[in-house]
Amino acid sequence: AVVSTQSTGGRGLGHSFLKHIERSQSLLYVVDMANEDYPAVETISILQKELHAFNPELVDRIIGIVANKIDLLSSPERILELAKAYPQYSVIPISAMHSRNISSVRDFIEPYKTRNPDDEPEE
Repeated sequence: AVVSTQSTGGRGLGHSFLKHIERSQSLLYVVDMANEDYPAVETISILQKELHAFNPELVDRIIGIVANKIDLLSSPERILELAKAYPQYSVIPISAMHSRNISSVRDFIEPYKTRNPDDEPEE
């Protein structure tokens, strides 16, 4: 699921969504780098605060940041700013529209994937 302050109209992430992501072992932020009304650095800050207020353990489950819509940026300045603001996370720049750097996201999350016994086919 993709969550932003824009999609929630400033009303927060929503209790049911937060309860849903509590089941996740790892979380990855996906931010819109081209949205000037909601800069990525501020969006991450807001999301961090909401996650922490709901359950501080959720912030510890964040493994990185996917910086989307890099095809709409004229320079890498915003990506560098994001990486500088959140040095504890890997920042992976992508263009989902043009399928640029998607394999880097797959490679990045691979070590964090766990098998769910409920997903195993029955014999």
